[in-house]
Amino acid sequence: MKTCLIVCYSHTGVTERVAKALAHRLGADLELVKDMRPRQGFSGYLRSVWEALRRCPAAILPPRHDPAHYPFIVLGTPVWAGHMSAPMRSYITQQRDRFQRLALFCTMGGSGGRHVLSAMADLCHRTPVATLCLRQQDVLTDRHQRQLADFAGQLAQVEHRA
Repeated sequence: MKTCLIVCYSHTGVTERVAKALAHRLGADLELVKDMRPRQGFSGYLRSVWEALRRCPAAILPPRHDPAHYPFIVLGTPVWAGHMSAPMRSYITQQRDRFQRLALFCTMGGSGGRHVLSAMADLCHRTPVATLCLRQQDVLTDRHQRQLADFAGQLAQVEHRA
């Protein structure tokens, strides 16, 4: 069994791209949090911002992997209006009692990443062993590779101690 589970929510694919790269580098399982309601179009965008600002949970599909079976969990979310995504908020709220060791990452269009990582840690009731904020533009142009490699290296060290 693998010792690490990477869990992310990604609406546009940017956060998923980072999660897949981490899963590949670490040989980890990957869980993609899925919305029950679509977020396409302007109304989906407005609902996403509203839920993020109000810290509302979103209806999500049940996960495929049980995080209790992994000694190490890595959570990733996009930053929405300076807040974590509603689907990731739901996943954390539903699963946080099943987490052991934890690392966090986020992708952002501009700013707010550190605030989001802090909010995620608070919601998990855990101090992460490592964190990473990446700008969306850096991910889309592959200028994030050094940061990703450093983060993966930190995670590999922690994972082997698990």
